[in-house]
Amino acid sequence: MATEGTKFQVNFKLADGTLINIYATTSAELEAQLTTIQDTATLIGAVAGSLGSRGNAASYVANTLGAEVVSVAPSVQASTPPDGHCKHGQLVWRESKPGAPKTWKGWFCPSDKGTPDQCEPKFLR
Repeated sequence: MATEGTKFQVNFKLADGTLINIYATTSAELEAQLTTIQDTATLIGAVAGSLGSRGNAASYVANTLGAEVVSVAPSVQASTPPDGHCKHGQLVWRESKPGAPKTWKGWFCPSDKGTPDQCEPKFLR
């Protein structure tokens, strides 16, 4: 939770609905926390991929790094796709915003939007 000295707050909503809030009093502290989380998430993803399962990054971040996990919603994705990678890296779960005129959800190429050789999305039906 933010304290009186908090000057920076960053909020992340993960694909599984987990919310992670990071608070810092200086930009250096914020940068250090973000770097640690990025390194940790990369490591968890690599190990989970090696083991054929999904790691629990939210739990690790909360317990080890002291970040606050606000809530964890039930997983909406059936499972990671069997071919959870494309030539650009690990696929990313995305879905339409609540209340959108047309709902959709699926796995997307991690390359930037508009990349000439971006892979086709794999929509969940």
